Amino acid sequence: MEPAKSTKVLNHINKMATELGIENPQNVTIVRLEDTEDPNKKTLELVQGSWDNKAPWFVIAKEDKVFVLSSLDALMHLIRSLHEARYENFNLKLEKAILENIPVDFNDVWVVAMNEIQKRLAESKNKNLLDIDIKKLVQDIKRHHPNLFMRLKDFQFPPMGES
Repeated sequence: MEPAKSTKVLNHINKMATELGIENPQNVTIVRLEDTEDPNKKTLELVQGSWDNKAPWFVIAKEDKVFVLSSLDALMHLIRSLHEARYENFNLKLEKAILENIPVDFNDVWVVAMNEIQKRLAESKNKNLLDIDIKKLVQDIKRHHPNLFMRLKDFQFPPMGES
């Protein structure tokens, strides 16, 4: 590999390591994956760091394609974190949709919404929360339970110019 190209790939990996929260990216383990005469075997050449470093390791393959090796525990932790973030995001969108419709009691609407979501998921073959149209869900609740939401026509405003 050309030195300039090699430096560019290493700088890119170090930048990604920083974004992953690795404190000292210059010490991460980077290895190069090389072909051998045997198509079932490859060799690893240590490019940066140490063989003793903990994961993640960065692997440079053909055409400078970069892969990350990580422990299964770290990968599972990442997946759990992503699921939690998706669930939190769903809850925030539901909360926003409820509040936009001016509930009389937010918690009452939340309970009805959760019951409706559970009902829809039980009836659906696809058990994915993200497939639920939250705004439509809240509009359906508002249509079937209008008493849970305030209506502007219920408020009496004095005519303009009068106090």
